[in-house]
Amino acid sequence: MTDVATGYQEQFGRILDLLEEHATTGLSVTAVAQELGITRISAAKYLELLAANGDVCMERFGQKKLYRRSQRLPLREIFEHSPNALVILGTDLRICMVNASFIATLGIRPGHNLAGVPIFDLDLPVFSDSSVRRNIERIHRSETYLDEIQLIDERTDRIYLVNFAPIVSQTESPEILVTLREITALRKTEIALKNSERKITTLFQTVPSGIVIFAADGSILNANPASLRILGLRVIEQLSSASIFTLACSPGTLESLIRAGQVAEIELACDFDRMKLEQIPSTKSGVAYLNVVFTPIPRENGGPPDEFAILFKDITSDRRERKDLTFRETRYRSLFENACNGVIVYGVIRGGEGFVFNDINRAAEKILGLKKEELIGRNVWDVFPALADPGLLKAVQHGFARERPVFLPPLQYREGDDVWIWHYLFKLPSGELASLMIDVSTEVRDGNGPPSSPEITDNQCYGAR
Repeated sequence: MTDVATGYQEQFGRILDLLEEHATTGLSVTAVAQELGITRISAAKYLELLAANGDVCMERFGQKKLYRRSQRLPLREIFEHSPNALVILGTDLRICMVNASFIATLGIRPGHNLAGVPIFDLDLPVFSDSSVRRNIERIHRSETYLDEIQLIDERTDRIYLVNFAPIVSQTESPEILVTLREITALRKTEIALKNSERKITTLFQTVPSGIVIFAADGSILNANPASLRILGLRVIEQLSSASIFTLACSPGTLESLIRAGQVAEIELACDFDRMKLEQIPSTKSGVAYLNVVFTPIPRENGGPPDEFAILFKDITSDRRERKDLTFRETRYRSLFENACNGVIVYGVIRGGEGFVFNDINRAAEKILGLKKEELIGRNVWDVFPALADPGLLKAVQHGFARERPVFLPPLQYREGDDVWIWHYLFKLPSGELASLMIDVSTEVRDGNGPPSSPEITDNQCYGAR
């Protein structure tokens, strides 16, 4: 150190000692100048440098400035308990001080005395890296240096963040502080987060469902390509001046969802002609029906959400098909229930080993003398044992296997009963067996009557031609 630098350091030390003596009252610039026998300008400069370094603090009382010695926290206590690995190097690049984290992070044997050892003689991880070594040497030579370096230790694949700072003191020789922090887990998390963001962006751009993000006042913030396609738009700018409430025929529904701030699944109608009146140039017309999932977007700092999103798909065709299907089911049910002939739908057990009642109309209830509730789900032969005839079962199985309609001669559901039923059986697309029933009791009684010992054979059963 030069004589001039030594003189400055001595003057800094005298000022700090003086402020320590007057710690309770503090001293003005003029008082410091008078005590040390220097000019007021020189005293002010010294105090400004000490204040910038944190060695003194200044307080104002009107136009007057009072300086006091700063009350510093114990350096060694802070140094030792820092979670980061710390090392202080002297002017000869020998180790002056290390903390426990430095020992643990670099895998140094506990109890090994490092004080006074040249840092580059230890072949330590990180410090053996040429870029770290050159940076420390540049600081030592007072040249331009990097404040921070990230590097991967090739021996362990661990990632470190290394910070460098010269320790400038007015009373001691300048030293170098190197801070070391392992950021392997952090870097992996950042990479995973970037990958996650990339995946979310990809989904946002490619998912076939529409996604619109909007603020609580209804202003649209973003929309994905699928939403533009569903709404008959080309570019996001066509929505930039629109409100989410304009897209829905019932804006009150979305408003209530925003107030509730909860996830919900609903159906909304979208009137394209109304959108055009609101200067949203959709290429579509008429009304579309949308299945919508509404969700609030949580704020990072908590509190009520101020942004929301809807994920939706066009279900207009599905809705029309459901309407048509409902109409057809209603028509079928009306025909089924009001048919003058009895109709029974049987469930088939193991390819025709048995049959259960799946459905029955009112005419069949009247013919059988039983209500639907008494029959549904029950085995036919449990209810009507008289039908458990091997020849009859064989004929039904034969027709069921061939998937061709089968006619059966008049049958009695109960032995001794004077009711004779003619059947027309055919297989349904659902795999069930349907039977049209016609009461031919009168015809049988007026004719020759049934055979005394009825046997059902293949010759008595024939498929419709």
